[in-house]
Amino acid sequence: MSTKAMKILFLLLLLLPTVSQAAAVTVSDTVTCRKIKGECAFLLCPLFKRATGTCYNGLAKCCRPFW
Repeated sequence: MSTKAMKILFLLLLLLPTVSQAAAVTVSDTVTCRKIKGECAFLLCPLFKRATGTCYNGLAKCCRPFW
């Protein structure tokens, strides 16, 4: 392998933990919503429910009952 290829491989190995941590963060808002007994809605929250957060990395709303 050439020196340039080895440098690129080294940089990719350094970035691998960062990418895997970022992937874990994207799931966490959906998991948090489910843990608080919420449901994800892409448009409006259903009747008698309010938006309390996000799901799917901010693409949807986490909806919970008013009471």
